[in-house]
Amino acid sequence: MANELRLYAIVNKEALANAKGNRGKMHAQAGHAFLHAWWDAERRFPEAAHRYRDTQAALKVVLAAENAAELQEMYEKIRPLCGCTLVVDAARTVFAEPTITFLGIGPIAREDAPDWLQSLKPLI
Repeated sequence: MANELRLYAIVNKEALANAKGNRGKMHAQAGHAFLHAWWDAERRFPEAAHRYRDTQAALKVVLAAENAAELQEMYEKIRPLCGCTLVVDAARTVFAEPTITFLGIGPIAREDAPDWLQSLKPLI
């Protein structure tokens, strides 16, 4: 549907590999990405956040990036456009040191999303 708002969680594939199959940890990190991106949008882009909250669809998309450096670069590019957050795991359980695991983005309409975001591959 045109102008449907979406939230995106973009995983750091290096962190995913370093999690050594701990799917629960990475699912929780994705949850942080979606939630904290929406909270950021509620503060900085309240109209979009409230439109997303009030929709029946509540679309969420999970994509993949190669590493933390890519996520940091994307964060800087997307920040002026919509809610976003870099999720940094605190290294209490799975990771040996604080690790950027996800970038949360949105809500943003696919039509308004930059080309680089639309070119990322889904996490399979």
